[in-house]
Amino acid sequence: MFNSLRHLNALRAFESAARNRSIAKAAAELHVSHSVVSQHVRNLEDWLQVPLFERHSNRIELSEDGKHLEPQIAYGLQILSDACDNILRLSQSGTVNISAEPAIASRWLRKKITDFCEQHPKIECNLRSEWRTPSIDEDQVDLIVHFEERLLRSRTDNERLFPIDGFPAAAKFKVPEDFVANHTKALVDIPLIHDNGRHIWQHWFTEFNQDSTRWNTGKVHSDLSLAIEAAIDGEGMVLADAIICARELASGQLVKTDERTIRCTWYRVAIDENTPSNSASIVLRDWLIAEAQKENFTA
Repeated sequence: MFNSLRHLNALRAFESAARNRSIAKAAAELHVSHSVVSQHVRNLEDWLQVPLFERHSNRIELSEDGKHLEPQIAYGLQILSDACDNILRLSQSGTVNISAEPAIASRWLRKKITDFCEQHPKIECNLRSEWRTPSIDEDQVDLIVHFEERLLRSRTDNERLFPIDGFPAAAKFKVPEDFVANHTKALVDIPLIHDNGRHIWQHWFTEFNQDSTRWNTGKVHSDLSLAIEAAIDGEGMVLADAIICARELASGQLVKTDERTIRCTWYRVAIDENTPSNSASIVLRDWLIAEAQKENFTA
């Protein structure tokens, strides 16, 4: 075994080249030169005394021996990676102070943070819900989750989590028994509920019903969380989405009144530009991005 591990870098180079079917892509992935990957592969072939690739003018294909070796090496490297990640996960420590927009804070992020802390027992996370976007370098905040249009104006390192794809929805008891989805009657008879201004409903009507000025009517709430609660209580129809409103849609508290959907915005996660790469904030940020990728949305 120890003799084999002497060739660990060569095995990594082979696995990457085999998976990508390209020496150049493997070099980019491993952050080394094309010649380094080629030399690793040749060294591995010399040691095993078999060709692992069939080389053509501008491409490579796995040989029969290479096809046999690839899945076993990939499996072995994954075991090594998982073992190291598990030790890191249990040993990483620190405190992360999080500020989040109210809707995502209560309807998605709180539970995710609970799961994260169970997996990272030495990292403490403190979550506060607030509409305003704090200054990450002045307000004792390590990580912010908010709408894209608010974070793009901040001096932070921020990345997308998932979008809000909005469709009309209302409380089930508010919808008439003879209701038909996508029917104009629902848009006329049920009042509109807005969050933080009327621009989102205006966007929806501009896209699907340009002649209507109904977007200019209805109650305006200060944030999305309040607007969703108002819709659940039967006050009117809100532009809901399948992620933030997942629980209410699944339970039947909210029902779609129209299938037509617009992209309202994205949620982003932000940290300070100068955050050390091994900090707890980076660990949480990367974990949240991975969790967001599990949601069913189109980029």
